Amino acid sequence: MIKRAMVTGLASVAAAGLAFSIAPGVAQAADNGQRTGPVQFWAENLGNCKVKFTLTNETNITSYTLDWRIDDEPLRDVDYADFQVGRTGGMHTTVEDYPRWPDDEGSMGANAPDNIWMVKDRPVSTVSYIKDLKNLNDSPYNPPLPNPEAATHDVAYRMVLGPPGNLGDGGPEWLGDRNWHHVTVTGCAGGGGGGGGSLDGLFGSS
Repeated sequence: MIKRAMVTGLASVAAAGLAFSIAPGVAQAADNGQRTGPVQFWAENLGNCKVKFTLTNETNITSYTLDWRIDDEPLRDVDYADFQVGRTGGMHTTVEDYPRWPDDEGSMGANAPDNIWMVKDRPVSTVSYIKDLKNLNDSPYNPPLPNPEAATHDVAYRMVLGPPGNLGDGGPEWLGDRNWHHVTVTGCAGGGGGGGGSLDGLFGSS
């Protein structure tokens, strides 16, 4: 189902908030991610070359999805979006119950004050994903770790997908500004590669 929602959502997203470039391997100051609004996300350095992503969701929409990249690695073009993406796929929010997808509008009608089915203020649903940069196994898109001999890596991440329309309160869709957030991942000395997967796909299984 996540593939269905992402294809629909990605095709409607404007080419905003493109990559904030830094020199490869240059660590950025860690920030707190996005800590306001009905959908929030952040990343933490766990040491031992591991990073933990956390997303919280107070809506009933499950398709909010993170995009990420390592050491300013190149972004890539995809056929169904008019902007470039990184390692997008797989890291998306969950909901407690009654999930909705952006493409439900075909059967539900427009999300409007007299027909609110994209909602917020639900019980908070939290999901976390841990990525081992020395042993990446994302599928099907899994390029090799850039700068594999580096002791630290800069991981940039952003929210790349949210539902079209709004959550019933007259406001815009929640996507933030699509700027990159950063965390420095430590404990990577000694190399390790990971990656080498196909470049043909975008979406991980979930």
